[in-house]
Amino acid sequence: MRTKSLNLIGLLALAAAALHGQPTTGPVFWSTNSALDCSSLGESAPVAIPNAVGNTIGYSCYTSGTFVWFAAGGGWSTAIRVAAPASNPVWVDYTFYDTNGNNLAVDTTASLTVASAATNDVNFALAANQPAEIDLLGATGNGPGYANTTVGSAYVVIYCPDANTCINVLPQLLYSNLPNKPWLLSVPIILDNFVSTQWSAEGIDDGGTHEVSFVVYNEDLTATAYTLNVYNSAGTLVGTGTTPSILPLASLGNGNYGQGGTYGAQLRAVVPNLPTGPFKVLFQSTSGTLLSAVEVLQFDGPSASSLQVAFDSAPGSTTGPTLRPAAAARQSVVRSRIESMPKPGFGPAPK
Repeated sequence: MRTKSLNLIGLLALAAAALHGQPTTGPVFWSTNSALDCSSLGESAPVAIPNAVGNTIGYSCYTSGTFVWFAAGGGWSTAIRVAAPASNPVWVDYTFYDTNGNNLAVDTTASLTVASAATNDVNFALAANQPAEIDLLGATGNGPGYANTTVGSAYVVIYCPDANTCINVLPQLLYSNLPNKPWLLSVPIILDNFVSTQWSAEGIDDGGTHEVSFVVYNEDLTATAYTLNVYNSAGTLVGTGTTPSILPLASLGNGNYGQGGTYGAQLRAVVPNLPTGPFKVLFQSTSGTLLSAVEVLQFDGPSASSLQVAFDSAPGSTTGPTLRPAAAARQSVVRSRIESMPKPGFGPAPK
């Protein structure tokens, strides 16, 4: 599994200064059972949920993952939607990062505006069946017009009173470029237990009406470039390109890791002379062994869509892609990150 922890010193300081104003009632997204079974999520034990003064009031399972790319400002807007399932309330935590994996303050909808450059976190509780949409306006300091486009990644953690509730929560990210283009692109979250060493997608890019763009997110501990191999409709390798080196999960000390770096570009800028007609593109680190997450978008004139991205095997391989190398060790660092994230016992839902 992907593994990292969160550096939220600024957020913790802000939270400590506001403890007296925290709500004392709200959706209960935890269980009082300290032996809560979260094993179906790959977790050996639940995480403790503290109240405003740091005392444990319950225990939660969690699910976590990354939206590898968002775009806000400069004509682009991004929305993240999520809803609690019918079974139970949940706690939702979004944290935002730039393409180098650094904390990025992003202004969001009016009720949940991130107001400080020291804060990149939006979190709230949802009652059972309650939906929420968070709209990203642009980087803090670029308002009110947000003329410049801000890009980066968003890390998501969902806390639940049981494993089944977490399994049934699936956040969704949507891009739009209205009114310039009639696009509404939906991309899925890349869950921490579904990162891979190889990915592939199929598209068409003729440099005109049809264009393909991609994003690669480094989910490992070593900086690396990524190789893109393109195969034509006959299955023949016809083009190869390499991205710049992408930063790894940021080391925060004491075995904790933050967010990794991302790189996004038009496919044609990395692999020139693409074939006509449909092609397959295979993504892997230059070593072929490091974990990543990939997003691919198809633009066809006035329309656009996210493409299906699949786990894949490297050329000549007799085994499938590595999905969870050193699972126990990586999970321990995922857990350290999640345990470091503030989870007040009660919190308001977005309005």
